[in-house]
Amino acid sequence: MYIRIVFEDLGEIPAIIEKEEYYKTVEKGLPVKTEARVWKEEVYFSTGIDLSGKGVSRIRSGRLAYWPPEKSMCLFAWSNQPYGRVIRLGWFLGPKHYVLEVEDGMEVRVEKLSNERYSAELIRVVEKLRSEGFYVAPRVWEDGESIVGASIYNGRVGFEIFVEDFGFIAETDPLYYRDFSAQDEAYRRVLKRLLKSRVDVNEENYVILSTFAETLDDLVLKLKRLVVEYRSAERILGQVLG
Repeated sequence: MYIRIVFEDLGEIPAIIEKEEYYKTVEKGLPVKTEARVWKEEVYFSTGIDLSGKGVSRIRSGRLAYWPPEKSMCLFAWSNQPYGRVIRLGWFLGPKHYVLEVEDGMEVRVEKLSNERYSAELIRVVEKLRSEGFYVAPRVWEDGESIVGASIYNGRVGFEIFVEDFGFIAETDPLYYRDFSAQDEAYRRVLKRLLKSRVDVNEENYVILSTFAETLDDLVLKLKRLVVEYRSAERILGQVLG
C-alpha cells in the first residue's frame, strides 16, 4: 500500500506500507492533516490511527515506522534510533536527505497515493519498475515531478529518477557530503576507479552515484546496476575509513 506524505511548501515523500495487516486500518484513518515534529534525523507526526503489533527498539535508516504512545508515523532518515519501541510499517521512498529538509511545525497531510495526480509518462515508468521488483512512486517536490524509490534487498538503497525528453536520469542516496578537501578528492578518485556508475554530485552538494538511460528497458538494467554499485561504494568507503 502506497501513501503520500505531503509537507507544506516542500512536497511529497511517498512511502510503502509492507504489512498487509495494517492496510485497512491505515486506509480507514486517511486522510490525515497534522504537524511535523523533527527529532535529530527523524521526522514524526501524529495520525490518530490506532495500530498495535510487535515493537522494536532498533530501526534501519529509511524505515517508515509507527510510535504507539502518540499514534505517530515516523521517518528514520539516518542514524538515530527510537527512544522506546516502534512498529515497522515499511519504507519511505527516495534519497534520504530530503527528509532532512523538513522543519519542525510544518503542516503535514497523509493520503493514499493516487495515480490520477501525476502524468501518464510517470505512471508508465512507475508500473514498469514495480514489475521489476522496485518500490517506486511518483512524487512532486518543489513543483517538479520525479519518481522516487528504494531497493531493500540486502540493504536499502534509495533513488530518484528524472524523466526527460531525451531519456532518464537516476540518482542514489548520498554517500557523503562534498567538502572539497584532499580526503574528499581521494574518496572520489577511489570510487571512480572501482565503479562503472558515475560518481556524481547532487544539487545539495552530496556525493552520489548516477546513471543515464535512453530507453525504459535500459533504465531497468542500469538502475539494478546502480543499486549494486551503491552497496559496493559503501563497502569501499568502509575499507578506506577502516
